[in-house]
Amino acid sequence: MADLTPGPSRPAAGALEEFGDVMRRLRAECPWKRAQTHRSLVRYLLEEAHETVEAIEAGTVADLREELGDLLLQVYFHAVIAEEDGDFTLDDVAADVAAKMRRRNPHVFGPDAGTSPADAASVNELWESVKAAEKDRDSVLDGLAPSLPALLYADKVVDRLKRSGALPAPPRSDPASPLLVLVPSPFLGPATWRPVAWWLEGRGHDVVVADLGSRPRTPSVVIEGVRAAAAERPVVLVMHSNAGLYGPHLAAVLDVRATIYVDAALPLPPAESEVALAPAPLRDSVAALAVDGVLPVWTTWWEDADAAALFPDAATRAAVEAEQVPIRLDYLDQRVPVPPEWTSAPSAYLAFGDTYDAERTFATTAGWPVRSLDGNHLHPLWSPAEVGAAIEDLLAALLPDDAWGERLLELVEQAHAAGVDPEQALRDAVRRLVTAAERA
Repeated sequence: MADLTPGPSRPAAGALEEFGDVMRRLRAECPWKRAQTHRSLVRYLLEEAHETVEAIEAGTVADLREELGDLLLQVYFHAVIAEEDGDFTLDDVAADVAAKMRRRNPHVFGPDAGTSPADAASVNELWESVKAAEKDRDSVLDGLAPSLPALLYADKVVDRLKRSGALPAPPRSDPASPLLVLVPSPFLGPATWRPVAWWLEGRGHDVVVADLGSRPRTPSVVIEGVRAAAAERPVVLVMHSNAGLYGPHLAAVLDVRATIYVDAALPLPPAESEVALAPAPLRDSVAALAVDGVLPVWTTWWEDADAAALFPDAATRAAVEAEQVPIRLDYLDQRVPVPPEWTSAPSAYLAFGDTYDAERTFATTAGWPVRSLDGNHLHPLWSPAEVGAAIEDLLAALLPDDAWGERLLELVEQAHAAGVDPEQALRDAVRRLVTAAERA
């Protein structure tokens, strides 16, 4: 039997016209409604907008239907007042917004209709470009209502500055936010990370490169070196190469919010509670290079032409080689702890080429965010901006949205404790941001 249950009711064609007539009669015969003005109705418009949001987020379909009606009442109320004053009618409002939708959506209504941009972000950029051409604004503040809630106002200003390319670098993070600790391979030194660190600092991140100095490498030296760099701060570890084997243990003993492994070794199965610092094939291949149990520096383990190809130029190679220290052969036999279920900690993987394809596959299977760049093992020396941007991208994927909410809440609490109005403080900060952008 066919389902005869009626579907959602639809208003008769004249329902909107009837509603307009109802509002005109109320204005004529109801003293309270006759006394209202555009300005006096502002509080009710805001109230109904907030109640509509509440219905969307926590109410039922019936609640939403009711609140949309109340919101529509406000639109009609303002339109009838304007009609009485001879300013415009509701038909004018509808015609204007229809024309605006046609102008700002040329991918639907223009001569090239049907050739839609690739994604929603591209559609938004198209909308903003058409809007900018229409408005011809001189300032990022033009057209922004000062009465917007402070957080929404700040978000819109930052978005406009970013799209215009005028957004100044954000200030350095305060001690409560995660410190990016870039950890080089114990076989190398901080020079391998410095260009990326400089780029990230320019982007406003708080960054430090762990420096183990000239001390003979042991697991305790590496762990304590990273601990010293962390300086008892919450951190995001960025582990390169062989340093990756230390990542799971460090995440268990430091206040680590996330770990990004960069072309790095991982404790792959069958590793359980411990992992060796070098796979047996590598250890056996370099054992013959040892003299009195000490290996030469890392770049001499390979053919000179192969080592030279890792560096963008001779000066960079010299800077990296100056920081290398000889490694005892038995260092490769040392083992570091691997905590149980370490893969469930917030982690990501960034690969350069296919050298660490097994690790990249492992990370993908573990459900981590994974990115790949074309380059060799020392790609941070070749393209620090590209590597830095990839780290930023992974960082955004790793830190959940609720972390930003907790941070905002913490800032509001600090403002109240200091006797500062957080809303006004945010508006003041936005003004300073705009001033800095205009001076740049």
